This record gives sequence, structure tokens and C-alpha cells, in this order.
Amino acid sequence: MNNHQNAIFHQITNFLKTPLALLGVDLKNFQFNKICHFANHPYLCKGLTLYYHF
Repeated sequence: MNNHQNAIFHQITNFLKTPLALLGVDLKNFQFNKICHFANHPYLCKGLTLYYHF
């Protein structure tokens, strides 16, 4: 994960902390990083980009 992705990841986790804490979800045990792992593979996003252009 590069610095830009790290900054976005921390912004998202900071944004989600309060609502998830109210629901009893612990972000330390939540594997959010695995959900965002596709961002490290731009070729996976290429089809998504083309989809939105049509």
C-alpha cells in the first residue's frame, strides 16, 4: 500500500470508528485491508472504469 492509499485507509477507518463502535464492532479485528486489496491491482479496476464510460 502506498502513502496515498494509507492516508485514504486511515480516513475511512477514522470515519467508521464511531458508528461501528456503537454497533460493537472492533476495527482491530475487522479485515478492512483485505477488502481494499484490489486497489493494489490496477488491472482489476480497468474493466470497472470502462464499464462506467459506456
